[in-house]
Amino acid sequence: EGGGDILEANTGILKDLANREAALTQKVEAAKAEAQRIVAEAEVKAKDAFVKAQSDASGLEAEFRSRRDSETKGILESGLSAARAAAEAVHAGAQGKIAAAVKSIVAKVLP
Repeated sequence: EGGGDILEANTGILKDLANREAALTQKVEAAKAEAQRIVAEAEVKAKDAFVKAQSDASGLEAEFRSRRDSETKGILESGLSAARAAAEAVHAGAQGKIAAAVKSIVAKVLP
């Protein structure tokens, strides 16, 4: 009869381990889904900001062409540089969100 108790105990331990593994798998999947959502959101924001920056730069270019040539060159370079800097800043922010998502996954998977 002692053997039956050991078998029951081992079965209970195996069930507990299986439950823990299932819970961990669920946490990993939830973290992956959250990370994918964060990345997708960051990519959309980055693309939108980049398109706006390009549009703004194009608008500035059209406005500056109507000015004198000497003025146009300096203003255009400044406007395009600012638009590029803004687009790069948004892109860098998106990269930061991706890094945060990865950290979040690691923190959830490896408590």
